[in-house]
Amino acid sequence: MPYTLKHLQTGTLLAGFQVNGYELTYYGIFLWDQVPDSEQIVVGLAKAGIDAADAAFQTLQWELFELTEHEAKMANVKLRNDPRRAVYHRNGTFQASSV
Repeated sequence: MPYTLKHLQTGTLLAGFQVNGYELTYYGIFLWDQVPDSEQIVVGLAKAGIDAADAAFQTLQWELFELTEHEAKMANVKLRNDPRRAVYHRNGTFQASSV
């Protein structure tokens, strides 16, 4: 099962621009096949465009979140490949909104 990061206070899943296996850029949640180490987490936060001076850049602000493959796909569907949207996991459900 894949892993992502979820912001402790807001429930926001870490998302940003990435490149898929076909060399196409897309906007989606960051996923790791295995538990990411601290360096991978810092790289993910930077790739998500979070400024290192921002309090949200602190790794303690994020928790490891395990998803099923289906949940990961649904979270990306809710983002609609649109960087103006954010996806949240709250009360056991995924929700998305424009930011």
